Amino acid sequence: MQEKFEKLFHELEIEHMSEDWLNPEQVYFRGSQDIPGANLHCGFQVITKPVELLTEPHFHTYDEHIVILGADFPDVFKSFDAEVHFYMGRTLETMEKIVITEPTILRVPKNYWHGPLKIVRTGKPVYFQAVLFNGEADYIKLTESVHGKRRYIFEPETEESSRRLLDTPETKNVPWTVINKDGVERYTEDGAYDDTKAPDSKTCVIRPGYTMISYSDAAKLLCEKPALTEEMYKNVLAVPREETQWGAWCPSPQAYFRGDIYMEGSYYNVGFQVFAGANDMEEPHFHQAVDEYIFFLSADPKHPEEFDAEIEFEIGDDPDHMESRMITKPTVVCLPPNVWHCPIRFRKMNKPLIFQACFLDGTWGTIVRRETTGENTPQYFDRQYTYEYMGDNVRFCKFDKNKRCNICGACFPKMDEIDFDKLDEERKKNKE
Repeated sequence: MQEKFEKLFHELEIEHMSEDWLNPEQVYFRGSQDIPGANLHCGFQVITKPVELLTEPHFHTYDEHIVILGADFPDVFKSFDAEVHFYMGRTLETMEKIVITEPTILRVPKNYWHGPLKIVRTGKPVYFQAVLFNGEADYIKLTESVHGKRRYIFEPETEESSRRLLDTPETKNVPWTVINKDGVERYTEDGAYDDTKAPDSKTCVIRPGYTMISYSDAAKLLCEKPALTEEMYKNVLAVPREETQWGAWCPSPQAYFRGDIYMEGSYYNVGFQVFAGANDMEEPHFHQAVDEYIFFLSADPKHPEEFDAEIEFEIGDDPDHMESRMITKPTVVCLPPNVWHCPIRFRKMNKPLIFQACFLDGTWGTIVRRETTGENTPQYFDRQYTYEYMGDNVRFCKFDKNKRCNICGACFPKMDEIDFDKLDEERKKNKE
């Protein structure tokens, strides 16, 4: 494979952690440290005990999304049993307390102060992702010296720098104010979440005006959550439970974050799918002006080493010059704009895996090539090919033209019925 494509693949190392609140094995993608030029930095953490992450507010000069789900895939709803408190605000004087009692995704707009994040209760392990839209993890905090002089401190985010967020004898972190402070330390008990009451895809994807569901009523509360301002509600999403019809190879329910469709202003689009059987995904396509990062991970984030599959990933300059790369370990593929990729062929699926396509835009879309020879050639466009766009913003349900497509799988080929061994043999003969 050409070097320019080979360098876009990175095998993710399993890191062994000593913290008692973390699962012993963790996986991280450390952005430009792992793939030079990458514009994404994220972890795939499993938190097993209550903990407070970063004791003081800070901000970034780029957007961040925080993902909090149950840690048993694919049903991140049924496996959710936790409570999390998160603080965020446009200024240090207007911080708001956000209480999370269901699978949730938060958007932290650039320059928004946020932190701390408190895992208050873990009836079951929590799947946690801090997704930074930058190749490096860093933060900015505001400090005040004993002489009253204030200054902003920029630091790369490391274990050592995180500890330095704490006050020191010479420097104090500038005080911050919670405008909806209510003094409540816990809002739920173990087993408070009822996954059958989770918001579903119909009420979110198809909802007129894209009205979001910030706080759902899926958890039995000891007392009411603190109210959020209208501005803050727009940055909190109770993740919809999507019942899909793909088949046994892609079990239901699934969790997605559909960018601007789910959260106005978000420039992120991602799924948390589990693939349990052989399948072929997509035709050759590219994305214009947008990065995509595709992760292949163990379906059990508590045991990231349990990866046992073979995946053929095609990538190239155009559909006529594609090259193949075999993936047999946890891997991330960085796809810059205009790089042709797919199909992706999942084979020897001895164990299920998580397929996570992270698209850095609020609208997911692809551009494919079509031949325009013969009767299909427009008279005013005498060229061999045209290029066709299809995206979330123009795709509607095949069975109901008034509903936006949520990619439920009902009208797609039934992968469970395909003989992939025979298909691969025919493809090999055609190449010869």
